[in-house]
Amino acid sequence: MQINHKIVLASSGILIPTLMPFLKEALVLMIPWFVVMLTVVLTDLASGIWKAYKLQIPIRFSRGCRDTMGKLIVYFAFVMMICCWNVAAGSEYNYSKWAALLIIVIEGGSIIGNILKPHGIDISMGAIIKAFLNHSIGPLTCPEVDEIIEKKDLEQIREEEIEKLAADDTGKKTKKVTKKSNK
Repeated sequence: MQINHKIVLASSGILIPTLMPFLKEALVLMIPWFVVMLTVVLTDLASGIWKAYKLQIPIRFSRGCRDTMGKLIVYFAFVMMICCWNVAAGSEYNYSKWAALLIIVIEGGSIIGNILKPHGIDISMGAIIKAFLNHSIGPLTCPEVDEIIEKKDLEQIREEEIEKLAADDTGKKTKKVTKKSNK
């Protein structure tokens, strides 16, 4: 089904002036949270570089910047959506604050993981979520705590990180080859 070009232009011409005050209010609401998110994401980048340096893993500046930009775009879109929802709901509840705090908690976990890995401590986010859900039912047991915080040899952590990098690079090369073969 093809949409007529004139209909698209007419509907855009009607919707944009109507939505501008709405989007302006959402952007004003979002700016402080975006500054905080930007700070946390840049801190995650710095801690990732520090982790790679300490584990003697090759540091790829372009990859770190690309991943950081990808995170910022996704986080910006998510918080923008929540801010628009907050404005539409009449700003009675502060959804934007909770969305930004969720992102800060996610990135905080990454920062803590980056800081602890060079010391031989590997933290599993899946195990943390599982323990949190189990803790709401009953108290944590020692095996659950051991599953969250796993003490590993530094060489083992270094090898795992290098394998992750190699797997990412191999996956990207495979995608490029597949795109070429489809042409």
